Amino acid sequence: MKLLCIGCEVLARPLYWSAARSPHIVDIRLVRKGLHMQPAELRAYLQAQVDSAEDEQLAAGEHPYDAIVLAYGLCGQAT
Repeated sequence: MKLLCIGCEVLARPLYWSAARSPHIVDIRLVRKGLHMQPAELRAYLQAQVDSAEDEQLAAGEHPYDAIVLAYGLCGQAT
């Protein structure tokens, strides 16, 4: 299974730790932590990342992601 994890940079260490131990392929994209102060902007950014993920993989000649995981806490209630 191939996963994309989009998460807050505050969670970088646990995300990379978890990905390294996963039996799956996990690509991680970190989002700057300041966006939690602008929930509407964070929400729009996350949606754009989700929407473009499959197209980027296909354009690169790679298998598309099987799932996308969001790794956030409260983060301005954006998720």
